[in-house]
Amino acid sequence: MKRLIPKLRRLLSIPRSVDDVRNSRQPFVHSPQFLALPLSPMLARICGPARGRLTCPSHLTIVLVHNYPRMPLTEASLRYVGIVDYCVVRVPTAQRFLNTDKLKALVQWLDSGACRTEYVLYLDANDVFVRDDPAMAVQLLQHLQCDLLFSSEQESYVYECMPEVRAWTDGVADTMKAPRRYLNAGVFVARQAFLHEVLTTALEYAAEDDLSHKELVAAVRKGTLLDRLPRFPHGCGSDQAILRYLHPRFFPRMQVDYGSALAWRKLPEGGGL
Repeated sequence: MKRLIPKLRRLLSIPRSVDDVRNSRQPFVHSPQFLALPLSPMLARICGPARGRLTCPSHLTIVLVHNYPRMPLTEASLRYVGIVDYCVVRVPTAQRFLNTDKLKALVQWLDSGACRTEYVLYLDANDVFVRDDPAMAVQLLQHLQCDLLFSSEQESYVYECMPEVRAWTDGVADTMKAPRRYLNAGVFVARQAFLHEVLTTALEYAAEDDLSHKELVAAVRKGTLLDRLPRFPHGCGSDQAILRYLHPRFFPRMQVDYGSALAWRKLPEGGGL
């Protein structure tokens, strides 16, 4: 029963969240609570006004990474709004999937030369709705005068393993007079060359025996993550945790969208874990 109550509250919060989304202006919506309802009505409610009207600008490549056998939500959303010229990078299905596999797949894709545009827009494959012009992401990147911009969220998990980074990123937000929000790796836009540099560095913290997402969540909830990983973020298995750790090293070329202009993301009760 204790587990069912938060799930019920999340479900009941969806209508209010959808209304909030419809009144917002972000080009992307990235929040897991919307997965609880059938896709077709959610596409209509969240992406409806943009149906069949959007295109991908010629200087931008939209990329997704997944191993789903069927078309996931984000692909369906792209097609719903009229965007068919995006790239899907596949990860092997025979191995245990780790979130750091996305880093490896993206670096290999960039190394291959398959991406021929100056800018890259990455979207998580199964929980991002596209509802406005992707060119807005590039415009925001240029406005902030950076080379890699991550979306943000209120959830601050894993910062307990790197309190100095938490203090630093809070300080950046305070200096900008912006809300204290934290790097979210589910939506980001970048210049291709700098993205390759950052992701290649992030791969140095990944290994074949990384924690799975389930193992990471269990350790975070028990408060034992640092005990289990004394060399954190080595072995954590989380691309997002590693990128949070690297944020100070690559700042100001790498920034977080503290103002939430890139993607709507308001996590339900219990956060994103």
